[in-house]
Amino acid sequence: MKPGEINSKLTIPAEDSASPIKSNEAEFIYDFLNEKGLTKTLETGFAYAKSASHIMAATRSRHIAIDPFQDNYQNLGIKNINALGFDKNLELHEDYSHNVLPKLVDRKEKFDFIFIDGDHKFDGIFVDFYYADLLLEEGGYILLHDTWMRSTQLVISFIKKNRKDYKYQPTPCRNFGLFQKVSEDSRDGMFYKEFFTLKATFSHRLIVWMINGKSSVLKRMMFYLKEKFK
Repeated sequence: MKPGEINSKLTIPAEDSASPIKSNEAEFIYDFLNEKGLTKTLETGFAYAKSASHIMAATRSRHIAIDPFQDNYQNLGIKNINALGFDKNLELHEDYSHNVLPKLVDRKEKFDFIFIDGDHKFDGIFVDFYYADLLLEEGGYILLHDTWMRSTQLVISFIKKNRKDYKYQPTPCRNFGLFQKVSEDSRDGMFYKEFFTLKATFSHRLIVWMINGKSSVLKRMMFYLKEKFK
């Protein structure tokens, strides 16, 4: 099943169209998994199952998703997976990732692709990354969503500065941060490099200003330029 067919079968309320990943992002994940031949997949966050459906269509294998808030989405994520006929391959944990991920470590689960798109607070993303690293096979990939957020930017900066066992991989989707695990973690117990970035602080405040409050000519012009030169 191709991305266009998948999207035509998903039920996503118009008033909440901003919650799922964008269609070009979903298509990137689908193509990336096919190209790399990745099949052991995990994600934090589920919502309307737009990412999960594209992951499962690409791998045609078991997929583990973690999300305690399916009731908030009228269980449409589960319904969408059922409508696509992917339900036999879905292992959904309706619990917080900080509860589920350690259990997967205890089960000695291993994955070659992990998508982090659950809790968007810094500590939540960082905890997801910490356990994702323990669960990821060498050569596997971690993909972070919502890189416009300061919290996500800080986690990405931490990985770049402190985790030399990960290699950043550019993507055509500006809201993604993709890393490949290229070696074992060789840091000693005292290793630390500062990962605060002033540039990210400014960009985050600018974006928050643009999306909040009343519209203005300046904001409309900035949105126009953002779309024109993306």
